[in-house]
Amino acid sequence: MSLPLKLALRTRWRSAASTKHPLLNTRRAQYSTQTPNATGSTRPSPSPHAHFYSDLVPGMVPVALLGSAIYLGLRLFQSSLSHEKYLDEARARIDELEAQIDAIRTQQAQATPEPVSGTTSPELPTSRRWWLW
Repeated sequence: MSLPLKLALRTRWRSAASTKHPLLNTRRAQYSTQTPNATGSTRPSPSPHAHFYSDLVPGMVPVALLGSAIYLGLRLFQSSLSHEKYLDEARARIDELEAQIDAIRTQQAQATPEPVSGTTSPELPTSRRWWLW
């Protein structure tokens, strides 16, 4: 049997079976988008889901925008507080290190006596001065 003949028989069998079976015709009519609705127009009536979402989504847009704005504002506030805390900790660490530097400088000043201004270092012979450079 050739392919076009098989397809023709198959489509005839399906169309004949669909007209004989009562549930197939009612389902097709139930979900068809071209059936007239209560007003008589051929425009499809919205499904219950479409009706639900068309009522819900426009009301949720301002809520979503407000929620996003609040979230971003709180994140910015948290970030600024975190940065301020970091700066306070850095200032405390700097003060601590400066105190350590001052303590070390005072210890060094007390440990090494200052040279007396009247004494001079011994003079090196002129032949050995070039080594000091």
